Amino acid sequence: MCLGGHLAYRCAFDPRISSAICYFATDIHSSTLGKGKNDDSLARTKDIKGELVMIFGKMDTHVPAEDAFIRDELSKGRYDAALSGICFEMLKELFDRTLRSDLGPKSGGDVEVEDVC
Repeated sequence: MCLGGHLAYRCAFDPRISSAICYFATDIHSSTLGKGKNDDSLARTKDIKGELVMIFGKMDTHVPAEDAFIRDELSKGRYDAALSGICFEMLKELFDRTLRSDLGPKSGGDVEVEDVC
């Protein structure tokens, strides 16, 4: 959620990522994250090859409408349990369909993890 949603979006740039779900991807619209507050996330949307679910909301009154998102149950009456349940079902449907549950034997040998974001 929030920054994590934005990071999930950026992880989806990696072609090895088959799907991602992004809850309330902070500042995705304004390109104001990262060094110099000048990220290229939205401009790189074309780099995403997997499936992507973006979830935003409208019930948070402490941010402008273009930035709004739903909150948790401690958010002064803005929590919507039914909507949160629907969003979680979207997550389960996406991952049930796109992620393998049996990964099989490890392959690739010793692979150094690279920073692609």
